[in-house]
Amino acid sequence: MLQNNQLEIRHISPEVRQLIKMYADVNNCTQSEMLERIILEWDAQQSESERPPGDEDE
Repeated sequence: MLQNNQLEIRHISPEVRQLIKMYADVNNCTQSEMLERIILEWDAQQSESERPPGDEDE
């Protein structure tokens, strides 16, 4: 899973790894796939929250 700046699951704290494992089991996927889903969702949420200047709510 190491490519460029991607995270490796071994660099994540044991508590978070356990949560990823539990989520992976529930979603019937591997821990690496679950981590990738989490990262993609996080990136999507960050992109949505970064609006261009001048588009602020009044």
